Amino acid sequence: MEDIFRSYWWLLFPIGAFVFGAWDRWLTYRRSRDHLDLLKSYAAQGKEPPPELVRGVSDDMPGEAPGGYPGYPGYGSYWMSPRHMRRAYRHYYRWGPYWQWRSVFVTGAIAAGFWWAAEWTDWPGTYGAFRLVAIILSIVTVGNLVFAVLSSSHRGR
Repeated sequence: MEDIFRSYWWLLFPIGAFVFGAWDRWLTYRRSRDHLDLLKSYAAQGKEPPPELVRGVSDDMPGEAPGGYPGYPGYGSYWMSPRHMRRAYRHYYRWGPYWQWRSVFVTGAIAAGFWWAAEWTDWPGTYGAFRLVAIILSIVTVGNLVFAVLSSSHRGR
């Protein structure tokens, strides 16, 4: 049991990130639920809620920038809404040639680093591991190169 913690201590970081991320999402859910319950209580009483309370809801919703400029493409407007950003990522950013060529250079540089490490490090037992990672990253680099050439040649379609 002690050997498991000695060998896999680094798993504490991603597990901690997942736990804190889930905690943050839970707190955000609770805050928005309490905010809406407060607005419902104002509506049930027939009172007009304070503008600060309504503004707090509209800051979380897309459609208006924090400065109050509708149509301004800043934070909180339509152009920064999660739906629009997902659509932009799917249709432009992900398939654009810039990002494909960037992937080629980044994976190629990392593969070159692992090839160098496989040849020149003096750590015992790392030759095979570094060589395996270098081979896999080289294959990924070639695949990214094919996609980059295709995205550059079929740019306007």
